[in-house]
Amino acid sequence: MEKTATALDNYPAYKMDIGIEVHVQLNTKSKIFCPCSNAQEQTPNKNLCPICAGYPGVLPVLNQQVVDFAILAGLGTNCEISLISEFDRKHYFYPDLPKNYQITQNDYPICRNGHVMIRLEDGSTKKIRINRIHIEEDAGKNTHSELTGESFVDLNRTGTPLIEVVTEPDIESAEEARAYLKALRTIMQYLGVSTCNMEEGSFRADTNLSVRKKDAKELGTRCELKNINSFKFISDAIEYEVERQITAVKNGEKIVQETRLWDSKNRISIPMREKSGVADYRFFTDPDLALVQIDQDHLDTLRANLLEMPFDKFDR
Repeated sequence: MEKTATALDNYPAYKMDIGIEVHVQLNTKSKIFCPCSNAQEQTPNKNLCPICAGYPGVLPVLNQQVVDFAILAGLGTNCEISLISEFDRKHYFYPDLPKNYQITQNDYPICRNGHVMIRLEDGSTKKIRINRIHIEEDAGKNTHSELTGESFVDLNRTGTPLIEVVTEPDIESAEEARAYLKALRTIMQYLGVSTCNMEEGSFRADTNLSVRKKDAKELGTRCELKNINSFKFISDAIEYEVERQITAVKNGEKIVQETRLWDSKNRISIPMREKSGVADYRFFTDPDLALVQIDQDHLDTLRANLLEMPFDKFDR
């Protein structure tokens, strides 16, 4: 099969490095730390209680199904499963985050050091390394009225259980990014842990991209393309962003580490905000949640009942 032309073909001295963070919404009946329904709800602020609304003094209780789904996701992506992991508080201040912190896993995630195999257009295969998979809760959703200029907050999604799958910067083209995302989505659907409906936001990808000369050893300054909800738009955004960054570097401009949004109508990326550093989030261990301790026998049972993964089934 003839290789599809890309923006990078015009700059043979350069290469791109891409790492992708995918938020997968888990298909549990209830939310991660409270008994509220996890179903998609059209009426704003209906699936809500004092816990997921962030009332002072309330105590979260971990949903065991969330842990099992995270383990399955780790096994399906060839990860090492941590028998002990913990939850942290990640502080930031948005209207749709009522507690002003997100419960997530920082230093001790549940899964590490995995990989996903991808198959490319020419029939070749490549291993994309998974740095980590961690469990976290989702925030709410802001809606902005173009008519009145008002903003509204819907907290139905607050407390929805997520796993975040984080790759190493092993992806080198839009084709590889697309192949990886399709492979990961298929794995999650095979395992039954998520619907991975991109239109509903159940499978959301943040793409971190940087460029450098092929002979440079250090990675370039990365920009994050945030929450793009289709494989085509992700591919288009990568093609635009690599050309934007290479042109800037060639002109002697400095690449700023920032988060950018993809305008699919005008086919350009737009600055959203400068990227926060780890120190800005002021992580610390959540004092209201105990360590997550996984029983070895339970892990062995989940491993024994694991389905044959799509890549292996294709080869067979």
